[in-house]
Amino acid sequence: MTHGSLDKAGKVRRRTEEQKRRLGIEKKERTSPTPRINNRIKFRKRVKQGQKKGQSRQW
Repeated sequence: MTHGSLDKAGKVRRRTEEQKRRLGIEKKERTSPTPRINNRIKFRKRVKQGQKKGQSRQW
């Protein structure tokens, strides 16, 4: 059993992107890494390098 018709999948999203393109609205580039990459970086710092939370005090 499926929930909804598969031939309708993605039509609304495709239509929205076409309308935005027609209006001249461009996509924004990501400034931060994707969550998967960001979590990998945080894991490496926390577990492998043993860094603590917060800013380090340098004085």
